[in-house]
Amino acid sequence: MKHPLLAAAAANRLHGPTKKQRKATGGGGSRPAAPRAGMQLYLDFGQRSFGRQITCPECGLMYTEGEPNDEAGHRAHHERALRGAPMRECESESVACRLPDGSRICVVDVASAEPQLRRAREAATLMARDFGEFEFPPDYRAFLAIGADARLRGVAVAHPIRSAHRAMRVSDGSSGGGGSRDVVRCGEEAVPASCGVSHIWVLPAHRRRGLGSHLLDAVRRHMALAFEVGREGLAFCQPTEAGRALAASYVGEERLLVYASAEDASRDASDSATGKT
Repeated sequence: MKHPLLAAAAANRLHGPTKKQRKATGGGGSRPAAPRAGMQLYLDFGQRSFGRQITCPECGLMYTEGEPNDEAGHRAHHERALRGAPMRECESESVACRLPDGSRICVVDVASAEPQLRRAREAATLMARDFGEFEFPPDYRAFLAIGADARLRGVAVAHPIRSAHRAMRVSDGSSGGGGSRDVVRCGEEAVPASCGVSHIWVLPAHRRRGLGSHLLDAVRRHMALAFEVGREGLAFCQPTEAGRALAASYVGEERLLVYASAEDASRDASDSATGKT
């Protein structure tokens, strides 16, 4: 005679669990039970890196190693950060110019259709690695350089201003490897300026190829509807070291204008008109 427990196990193998057993274990029919909150859905074999938060040195994204959703998100972001976000040509885009290599520069502003506004937001996400999070200034126009491979290569964000300041290079007194580091300061006197470049950014793989200058050309020719902005009318908002080098190369070291923010540029012009100091 079989032991009662062995007999029950054999019956389960032949006929499956009883209705009472299925109810007790949460089973019912062939549909598997939904995973409970907190249930582990990936395997931990004691890996040293398991569950560790990692910041990718190439794309800058922080993710959790070993977590499938995080790793999939990292792969997608990594592809966009290194190769540029995909941006296929569409009917609603406004093309400012086409470049000899097949690239095009498109213009997006507050009146653009929603697909173009999404492009601007996608560009802002990629730029955040170098600039941190930022908001587009009021009355902005974004100039998106899109390659022949239909991927974003660079961005310039511009807006109307009325004044700026001469850029002054001074030493901050710190020594980083070989001596003092130069920083940009605003001169005290406000001077007229008509177009502020709040941000200019080029995908690392496409830098030092003249794309930044093409973006600034597009800004000057398409920022204003009735006229082309001269190089002397451009000003740059708190440029990075690389941005300052591009700006000085484009407008000339002696004509480089800078400003702290859109609000400061408007206030300086108003104060100059009323004689305030």
